[in-house]
Amino acid sequence: MRFQTASCGRLAALFIPTALALAACGGGGASDSSGGGTTSPSTALTLTGTAATGAAIAGKAVEAKCSGGNGCATSGADGSFAITIAGGATLPCLLRVTAADGTVLHSAAAGSGLTAKANLTPVSELVLARVAAGAPASYFGSFDATAAAALSSARLQAAVSAVVDTLKQAGVDFSTVGDVLTGTLVPTNGAMAGNAMDQALDALKARLTSSGTTLAMLIDTVARSAPDAPPTALNPVASLPADMLLKPAASNCSALRSGRYRLVANDDPNTVPGGTNTATEVVTIDATTLTVTNSDNEDATLTAAGTCRYTVPNGGGMSVTPAGVVIAQIDAAPRRGAVLFPKQSHAVAELAGEWNAISLDRTADNAPIHLTTMTATIDASGKLTSGQHCDAAVSACQTLSGSNVSDISIKLNTAGGFDFVNATDRYTDRLFAYRAGGGEMMFVVLSPGGHITFATRKVARTLPAIGDLSLGWQIALVANLQAPFYTSPAAISQFRSTVTSLDAAAGRYERSAVLDFTSNATRPETLAINSPRDGYLRRLPGTVTASNGSTSTLSEWAGLPLRGMGMTAAGILGNNQLVLSASQAQ
Repeated sequence: MRFQTASCGRLAALFIPTALALAACGGGGASDSSGGGTTSPSTALTLTGTAATGAAIAGKAVEAKCSGGNGCATSGADGSFAITIAGGATLPCLLRVTAADGTVLHSAAAGSGLTAKANLTPVSELVLARVAAGAPASYFGSFDATAAAALSSARLQAAVSAVVDTLKQAGVDFSTVGDVLTGTLVPTNGAMAGNAMDQALDALKARLTSSGTTLAMLIDTVARSAPDAPPTALNPVASLPADMLLKPAASNCSALRSGRYRLVANDDPNTVPGGTNTATEVVTIDATTLTVTNSDNEDATLTAAGTCRYTVPNGGGMSVTPAGVVIAQIDAAPRRGAVLFPKQSHAVAELAGEWNAISLDRTADNAPIHLTTMTATIDASGKLTSGQHCDAAVSACQTLSGSNVSDISIKLNTAGGFDFVNATDRYTDRLFAYRAGGGEMMFVVLSPGGHITFATRKVARTLPAIGDLSLGWQIALVANLQAPFYTSPAAISQFRSTVTSLDAAAGRYERSAVLDFTSNATRPETLAINSPRDGYLRRLPGTVTASNGSTSTLSEWAGLPLRGMGMTAAGILGNNQLVLSASQAQ
């Protein structure tokens, strides 16, 4: 197979006769045959479609890159084009057009036969980002025999479905206007109004503007959330997923968007509908009015208390990370700690990989709840294949083996999320996953036995840079022997620190952390990366002198920064508290 860069101008003139070069993009139906020779029309490949962003993209070169040949045509006044490629060209093909404002759009056609249709729109650009799990421009540029063999009709349609579903969740519905790639698109052209698909494109443009999101931001987010995105393409910087980027934001927090959120906590089993021991529900947040509506249709109003910071009606606090993850104190005294994140659906296979976890856990029936950590590998079927469990968070580790591994599996739960099943010990936990805008995923597990677990993909940490600033808000979960298992009695508190020095050889760094926000007194703290294992962070214990001359004692903690979430779960080893911190956008 030959994969040539499609050209409608200078390059075409170099390789084909002048008369053909002039005809190549001379009109909506003109074509460029780069296969050479004379070919019967019955063996030529014809691509048609419409290029539009809402308004027609008129008079612009539409390039096609196919197996065995390439071609181009100039779009008509209504954005329509037809490209005929002789010389044995076959599907699949990629297409490209550059609008008058410089926006470059791509599309694709797959399958078999000698005719195909592929509209070029901002939605087709999102579809290509999903297929490529990267930038559509790079995918177009490197399209070769290997990429062509992988671009089946089924794969393309799966990407179409995923993008249409994402946009529908954001309030822009393309599901009723026909196939976004092959359906009828009549764009606005002068006084002529566009059809339903064109109106949906206008709605998408308006939603991008009102949400403060650019098409480039949306494309990047869709690409990183694609199932085929390699770990190296994921971005650990906290950001919102694609559908949330298009939703209305709170006036004091661009990360708090309207939508449905999964709330996870732990509660008295007698008060939870259905008799389950795990407290979870889906709540609706109206970010513009700061109203939270629970599953019983009861409303609560948040009060803004700073950037991405709120007071809840019971007097507790709430803070939102740049990825839209919320830490909160709910209910009246004793307040419980809770985590909320935008509701998503995932396949079991998306959990495949090696994970780090930190828990408040019971490791024996009726035993005290205490801090533990675990590293485990999950396969694409949801089976646990290996792991290491540390009963004291940083020590007392053992390798999981035998029935501890083979009988543990993850299965979809029709009520949302997953079941985490241990067939040997006969327990079933609930597991909920969330993928942020950079493609990184976390999951939270709630257990009837009285534990809560936070997990993130295992990746070795690197040292920060001198001057790096960390700030935000945090709550502490206190373990109890009786329900409610975890309370958060202390008020939400602020944190801020600045990296002051590095010790690369020891894998440690020192930071200056604010001890008292009234006086701004600080104290030095030493943190070790990849301790106790890769991906974790540990604060070393000791006694230090604060900037105001006072003596300050540092308790030891083991922390697990949740990649891409702007959140860290840190276990205080001395008192079995689990501190949840939400980073503030800077």
